[in-house]
Amino acid sequence: MTDPRPSLSPLLAPPPETPKWRTAGAAVACGLLYGLVVYGLVRWQAPDSGMLLIAFLLGAPIAACGIAVAVSDPRGVKGVGSHASTSALTVTIMLVCAGVVLREGAVCLVMAGPIFYGVGILGGVVGGAIMRQARGRLLGLSLLVLPLIGVPVEADRPPQPETRQVETRIHIDAAPEVVWARMIDIRQIGADEHRWNFSHDIVGIPRPKDARMEGAGVGAVRRLEWADGVRFEEHITGWAPGRELVWTFHIAPEAQTRMLDEHLRVDSDYLKLEEGRYRIEPTADGGSDLVLTTRYWIRTPINSYAAFWGGIFLGDFHRNVLGVIRDRAEADGQDTGHRA
Repeated sequence: MTDPRPSLSPLLAPPPETPKWRTAGAAVACGLLYGLVVYGLVRWQAPDSGMLLIAFLLGAPIAACGIAVAVSDPRGVKGVGSHASTSALTVTIMLVCAGVVLREGAVCLVMAGPIFYGVGILGGVVGGAIMRQARGRLLGLSLLVLPLIGVPVEADRPPQPETRQVETRIHIDAAPEVVWARMIDIRQIGADEHRWNFSHDIVGIPRPKDARMEGAGVGAVRRLEWADGVRFEEHITGWAPGRELVWTFHIAPEAQTRMLDEHLRVDSDYLKLEEGRYRIEPTADGGSDLVLTTRYWIRTPINSYAAFWGGIFLGDFHRNVLGVIRDRAEADGQDTGHRA
């Protein structure tokens, strides 16, 4: 005989499990929200920091990934792999949103990327381990406060400045006077004269297009044009035909925001281009070594890390320009030899 009483099994059944994609989405969203709060704090407290505050570069990804791991695994039962993948996903979306929504440029994202991934994944894994401890949640919450405290404290304590330089050398099978002629004027650089490199082809830093000298000797001005409408001047401070050319940079504010990144201006409280120099050294084979040196000044909490990227970006630019000069000078030398 069938029992007329209603069954209680539906009431006692466990609630349906939340889909994994929804849990992951909520976790990443919470992490992104916190990262946005820290970003806004940086922009408010240190608008001219160039996004190179340790409190942001370290604190934001650590805290955001820690939050994402806590939301996706509130009981702390998942493994290291799950926590690491959640953290990596959080950092990836943070960087994408920074570029698309907050309009951070490629240079900022490339420089921040290794730090964000490194400390973010580490923070997520360590945060997951902390949650397994009895007092883990209290300790985890205390870590979230560190960036909020660190940003205003760090903004009031400017770091020490340093002067750095990048030097690049190339050998040219042409006499010093031929190299000099091609060095002071580098007009109408064609697309086929450029060389592939990371800075221009991957990051998207504008390539040089034209450099025209007006006048001669100390006090002359060379006017330069790069892609994307970047125009600036080099004022000559040293002039030794066939041997050396020295200049200082004069870059208008509009060109500064296009040269590297809107938030990484090359004449600011944290970065200044100080001097450029070509030096021609005759070689025993009748050719020349051409050396291009750029000296710059930086003041960031991570000068060594910033200088590492400065070496990459300036080195790529140097090799590109030196390659154009070499090809043109060697072609001129061959023509001179044929005419002789």
